[in-house]
Amino acid sequence: MSDSETPQNLETMQQDAQQVVRAAEEAMRTKVPGQMVAALQECDRVLKTLPAEPMNAETKAPDPTAPLAAERALVWLWRGRLLVLADKPDAVMQGLHSLDQAIARLKLAKADEGVKNSLALAWMNRGSGLFRLGSREALAEAVRSYDQAIAAMELRTGVDVNMLGAAWMNRGVGLMHLEEPNETKESLAARLGDAAKALDKAVALLEPAAAGGHPAARRNLASVWSNLGMLRARLQDAAGAREAHGRGVELFRSLAAEGGAAEVFDLAARVFNLGQACTAAGDADAALAAAREAMELAEGVHLGEPQVIELALRARHAVCVVLGGRLAAGQALAEDPSRKALLAEAGDLVEDGLAALKDREELPEGVAQTAARLYEFGAWLYRTQQPQFLGEFLLEHLDEGEVRAQIAAAAVKSARQALVQRGFNETMHGGMDRVLGMMQDLAAVEARLKERGAEVKA
Repeated sequence: MSDSETPQNLETMQQDAQQVVRAAEEAMRTKVPGQMVAALQECDRVLKTLPAEPMNAETKAPDPTAPLAAERALVWLWRGRLLVLADKPDAVMQGLHSLDQAIARLKLAKADEGVKNSLALAWMNRGSGLFRLGSREALAEAVRSYDQAIAAMELRTGVDVNMLGAAWMNRGVGLMHLEEPNETKESLAARLGDAAKALDKAVALLEPAAAGGHPAARRNLASVWSNLGMLRARLQDAAGAREAHGRGVELFRSLAAEGGAAEVFDLAARVFNLGQACTAAGDADAALAAAREAMELAEGVHLGEPQVIELALRARHAVCVVLGGRLAAGQALAEDPSRKALLAEAGDLVEDGLAALKDREELPEGVAQTAARLYEFGAWLYRTQQPQFLGEFLLEHLDEGEVRAQIAAAAVKSARQALVQRGFNETMHGGMDRVLGMMQDLAAVEARLKERGAEVKA
């Protein structure tokens, strides 16, 4: 025994490692960045100061009976848990390596309840880290990790129902997105069927816990229903998707009422998905109500983050699409007294949404794409419903990007063709000045596009 491995020193190291694990647990609970960084640094320090790890002479594996073996495994576990939450792939990979180190040691340890729980936790976090990497290979390995977590938990005497439900949910979500190369219709159906079974299992586990007031189970159950909604939509089950999204929304409402901006954003996203499901189910009134609510919720978050802005724009565009459908069909909603009100609302939604983005120097890709869709709707709206305002709209919201230039060019081309087709009839009835004014506005758009190198092809 070396001087560093005397009973007194080993006891001090054991207490030090246990204290570091408790600090890591607290950092994970609070998610305070400074605490998490400090806890990670402490994990690194302990791993460096622990004595050399003895190996089994035959298997070359770590000796689970060696002094500090349990503490070493737990420090590896918590180091991995902290790292897989990082935004950088390199850090996530380090976290996965740490979790692999923990798993290798926990699998060899005496399988008491604490070891089983730690092993399940390690597999769960390994799956979470692999999810974050995003590749197909990582996703396949994530599903395997959740299978291992489920197996470890089902061996326990007192299973954590919320954690087990979360594992089944994550397994189902992984299977939903795990597209196989050259996948056949049969293999796709089998994969999605397995995903549905996993999500149904999660519901069965989480519903009693959520009903009993378990807050984490309520959140997980809400997420399960939202994922079931997306899965059922993929399976062309419009009614089932709407039902699932509706259940998820109701659960998220209670979470948002008790939480802050992040919970409100989660609710907005789920309400938006419910609106899409209502559209697929053919209920335009419900789709419109959901899109309006999602837009109001997202715009009320005031976080200024790209995903919040994008969701608010997507919801705004969804409202416009429903209103545009009513305008195109010549119908009016019961709450709208006239077609003029429909036009005014749709126009304001487009104009206000695009105007709010003008002061931003560069839009994130997702926001720019969604804004372009809103610009495209506005071009359709003015071209088909109020052509006298088309040129003004196109110029006012024409940014420096290529996408909006293409939209403007297509709108000008279509508007010119429509004017040529009906222009003679309008001039015979006193509309000459109106037609000339529209032609001049379109010419101004063409000139702007040519300045930027874009071209309106006849």
